[in-house]
Amino acid sequence: MMTTIWRYDRSGTAIRCEDEVTEERALTIYVNGVLAVRLASSGELVDAAAVGHAVSEGWARPTQILAVNVEERSAFLTISPDAPGPDTPTSIDIDCISGDALTEDIAVSPGFTVSASRLQDLAEEMQRSALHWKTTGGVHAALIAQGEHVFSCEDISRHTALDMVIGHALMHVWNVREAVLMGTGRIPAQAVAQAARVGIPVLASRSATTAQAIALAERAGITVVAFVRAGRMNVYSHPERVVP
Repeated sequence: MMTTIWRYDRSGTAIRCEDEVTEERALTIYVNGVLAVRLASSGELVDAAAVGHAVSEGWARPTQILAVNVEERSAFLTISPDAPGPDTPTSIDIDCISGDALTEDIAVSPGFTVSASRLQDLAEEMQRSALHWKTTGGVHAALIAQGEHVFSCEDISRHTALDMVIGHALMHVWNVREAVLMGTGRIPAQAVAQAARVGIPVLASRSATTAQAIALAERAGITVVAFVRAGRMNVYSHPERVVP
């Protein structure tokens, strides 16, 4: 879908324009009538995604999947009684939580601002410190900055990486209401919810964001900045926090 953004170029000039963002949806899979998992999805090929997930997770062999029925973005698998099935039938994949990721009425405090150049510097610092990513390419990096305090880490899960830097800031009693939270992965609605519950006003990434994340950020008072790289960035919500 299309949304209005503020695009910064290398000179620091902001241009208001339209940009297309990915829509974040949830794919819910039921196995023999029981909720098994909810996954992040583009909403396409629901039946194939459900079968592929079930087999790749070891729930059943292809021959043990007796039927698959699709209703909107939910897939209902029937597997044979001798198939292993899901280990935790009601487990929820955190990557999948979509527009309802934040049901609480939370609004982050206004007033905090950050310069576009500071965001660029932090993105470069995060990339420099991502040593494991440089050697494997298989992890996500995250960074949190408040004043002169900066802490970064890496993890195979982008959500866990964010949790780790948030936890570090809280354990060291940083004023997170004046902090920037940054990661290398896509910014979904769940990441916005993570920031909102802690009170972090700016959430940024070198990667993209989603329409649902933007809508949630608007409601929660969070500035979402994506594609922070190579002297440019896109500001998708509450642009008043990003100053020249």
